[in-house]
Amino acid sequence: MNLSIKEHISLITALFTILFTLQVYFIIERTIVIYEETLRTSYSMIVVARKKLPIDLVKGQIQEIDKIDSINPRKVINRLKTELNKDDLSILKDNIPYFYRIFFKHYPSPETLMALKTQVEQLNEVIRVETYSKTHNQIFKLLILFKDISNIFLTAIFLVSIMLVIKEMRIWQFEHTERMYIMALFGAPLWMRSAVLFKVAILDSFISSIMVVITFMFLSMNGWLHELFSMISVEVNIFKVFEDSFRLIMISFIISFLLAVVTILRKTE
Repeated sequence: MNLSIKEHISLITALFTILFTLQVYFIIERTIVIYEETLRTSYSMIVVARKKLPIDLVKGQIQEIDKIDSINPRKVINRLKTELNKDDLSILKDNIPYFYRIFFKHYPSPETLMALKTQVEQLNEVIRVETYSKTHNQIFKLLILFKDISNIFLTAIFLVSIMLVIKEMRIWQFEHTERMYIMALFGAPLWMRSAVLFKVAILDSFISSIMVVITFMFLSMNGWLHELFSMISVEVNIFKVFEDSFRLIMISFIISFLLAVVTILRKTE
């Protein structure tokens, strides 16, 4: 006795809902990673030094530093050529400090940033350090808020998924109780009694995962979604065809397989 069309649709709908929300979560996580990397590469600490910094030595002392770029002071001097006489210009050239931009391997938290600032300030050559901490801290708090919302969303997905799976497990139990009982009376082995459940699990999981793949492929080709991400200056690959398709299909198979196994075990107790 096979599942009716109604029960097929019920299971496919439940799996589609779970996979769709999981893929949305994956996109959010991907966006956070890209946005955090964008912040890391764009943020830098400005350092003023009385003489040239030993860049390799500084990077060896402070492991969090990714790179140090020198800022050419000649641009400032060239702008002042018309305003200063030769003697003043010569004095300025002899006394002008060195400017550097320090980039970090990770986007630092406010606490880490203050610790890094203290380490840089302790260097003998350094006169001043500018971290633009107010702007940095605001951006960091927004990033943390974005991550927290993402985690809450994952928790909600997990709870909804559990309820959907429990509901489908109960439907399967009622649907197959009589069939499995009759087959057991005729001496049918467990694998034969359970075969239809695994067939349904494989078929419906494949259908639901393909539906989700098609849905997100369509969304990834839609311009309005890319425009939405461009508002935060982030270019996100909404759907990686091979990676995401494989992941969704495997998750769908695992959920369906576990559903079938639990149903069988509860009927053999």
